Amino acid sequence: MKTDQLIVQYLYKNKNVTLQEIGTFTVAPEIIIDSESDKDFALPPDSIQFHYDPKTPADEGLIDFIRLHTRKMKALAASDLESFIMLNMQFLNIGKPFIIEVLGTLLKKQTGDLSFTQATSSHVVREESPK
Repeated sequence: MKTDQLIVQYLYKNKNVTLQEIGTFTVAPEIIIDSESDKDFALPPDSIQFHYDPKTPADEGLIDFIRLHTRKMKALAASDLESFIMLNMQFLNIGKPFIIEVLGTLLKKQTGDLSFTQATSSHVVREESPK
């Protein structure tokens, strides 16, 4: 399973997730997420808040969650998460968006802060149109 998918699962399960050196994503407390629901489940607009904090430490709960779902050692799970975040931070620094499928998109502003735009649905359908 991909790291971004595990991040979203952890967020849905715990209602918040912290990404080191990025910040915290929080699902509004009144939102009920059923893990057994169908694939067409979509969060209401503005139900995920993002708080940017470049001094955010690693989330040990998220690392343990990744470790359990990938069956890797904790150090390797932490390294995978750190690598995922560092790669996407490099993209942000050159003006590319940091997209976490199902969750949304982070963009770096001129001020250096990150802005978050929530995704509109919980699944992504990619279809290529014929030429």
